[in-house]
Amino acid sequence: MGQTATVRIPEVDKQRLKELSEQLGIPQSQVVSRALKELRRKALIDAICEDFQQLRSDPVASKEYNEEFKAWDVTLTDGMEGY
Repeated sequence: MGQTATVRIPEVDKQRLKELSEQLGIPQSQVVSRALKELRRKALIDAICEDFQQLRSDPVASKEYNEEFKAWDVTLTDGMEGY
């Protein structure tokens, strides 16, 4: 498992962690690791969505993005005739 650390959490969260561990049939440390991975993924997706909202709020940048997207979109089937 490697190095470990102690983290203090409220008792209610400790109970939730225990329940999830039992429900999923995995150690509590894996529940925490999965939760952190999912939270990190969500933060990344939220940041991407925010960036796209900013892009879409700028008509010039949005138009440039759409034009570049269309230019690259034609490469998707490059060399894959018949599929």
